[in-house]
Amino acid sequence: MFENISTISDLLFLTTSYYGEKTAFSYLKDGKMCSVTYSDFSQQVTAAAKSLVLKGITNSKISIASENSYECLMWCFAVPLSGNVLIMLDNMATLQEKAYMVEHSDTSCLIYSGFNQPLCDCITENNKSVKYTICIEADTKNHLHCDSAVELQKTDGTELSYIFYTSGTTGKPKGVMQSQINLLRTSLYLSYSLKVKDSIFLTLPLNHILPFANVVFTSMYSGGNLFISAGLKNLFMEMQEVRPYCTFLVPALLTYFDKMIHMKAQEFMKTSDLDHLTARKQACSQLLGGNLKIIVIGGAPLDLEVAKRMQELDILVINGYGLTETCGSITVNPNEDNRLGSIGRINFNSEAKTIDGELVFKNPYLFKGYYKDSKATEEAFLDEWFLSGDLGYIEDNYAYIVGRKKNLIVLPNGKNISPEELELELIKIEEIKEVVVCLQNGKLTAKVYTELDQKLIRKKINETNKKLASYKQIESVVFCDEEFPKTASRKIKRGEI
Repeated sequence: MFENISTISDLLFLTTSYYGEKTAFSYLKDGKMCSVTYSDFSQQVTAAAKSLVLKGITNSKISIASENSYECLMWCFAVPLSGNVLIMLDNMATLQEKAYMVEHSDTSCLIYSGFNQPLCDCITENNKSVKYTICIEADTKNHLHCDSAVELQKTDGTELSYIFYTSGTTGKPKGVMQSQINLLRTSLYLSYSLKVKDSIFLTLPLNHILPFANVVFTSMYSGGNLFISAGLKNLFMEMQEVRPYCTFLVPALLTYFDKMIHMKAQEFMKTSDLDHLTARKQACSQLLGGNLKIIVIGGAPLDLEVAKRMQELDILVINGYGLTETCGSITVNPNEDNRLGSIGRINFNSEAKTIDGELVFKNPYLFKGYYKDSKATEEAFLDEWFLSGDLGYIEDNYAYIVGRKKNLIVLPNGKNISPEELELELIKIEEIKEVVVCLQNGKLTAKVYTELDQKLIRKKINETNKKLASYKQIESVVFCDEEFPKTASRKIKRGEI
């Protein structure tokens, strides 16, 4: 029924028609479960969109700076529905980084949460282009009762509606331009392979395209109930309350789940005669609600050992892959043919191949270019093929990644090494919290962040070396006292180490 979907207006109409009074979104507020039906969501989004038009905010750029919340999500729909362009700011970026994105994107209206009041104060004082501000907590209710006959702008979904700023590990973020049809169709094709139902748990920040489009739209296509988490602080309490069927995570969060399950299982085994697997299953059920069947992973390399341990608990771990430029997922492992180690099967209506070892993609819904950066846009393509920057290969229409092209280490003897491959091996050493492999002073070097026994770590790295080809062995270890700088998506900024 969604095959020809092109606009947010289409999505609201169809989901209201088919799912009406079913719960679309839920969240905890002051310890109480709140829910919003598909029909109520459509009404609220439409009212908020009309309120923007009545204020004269049309054909403008609107930035949102907020942590995840239902109100934030509602505004994410209202802005493009009103005919404006939405810019989702990274809530965890510095004030200066947010201010840069507001200025670079030519924002004229800022929608912000109370957490971002300092940003609002800074912007209103220093950026004369921002003429309107809306505080999510204080002002949203005033925008939800607009029943004016004002007509919303008609669209075919192809024009610019979103700008997502990439949190690159080097240089300033680039503004990736996307349209409504791009996000809606890409998420629809994702749903063909990824079968989700019931309750989906959203914890990843909405300023990233995976949760913003793929998670939210996929849930709506299925008529699911998307629970909006308040963040890591109360994560397990929320999961026990919601008992979700599916969640989307980055690998770091999956590893965190695995460690917490291990710790809880150890507690059970001290006070009972449970075997290790049974203890882990009970720990998993207690922490994650007992109904979790699917975890979808994206954003960084997946630790296969962690994935296998989760699958022993009857939770299917599905790896997908995508970039902001590809509207999120462009590959995903289908439920019925999940191949651990692969980033997934090429999604419907997309093509992929390799050029000099680099994965490249083509489909009708790639990004519209980088905002105000035609040079970078041109460099991102070879004819119609988008250059992903990731090294990999394709077998049986499934894609595999071996590393990032810009991170590739070329040794003096001409051998090429993907540092990610070695980092996945080294991070298995439990005393290592973070590790980056690089070439320093002509030696293959592991930079390690830890607070534990350095002598023991050196010993374990030497043991790991014995399993590696001679040219891949770590020659030098440098210990760091502080956690490595990261992007908002928890990717390490290699250029700053």
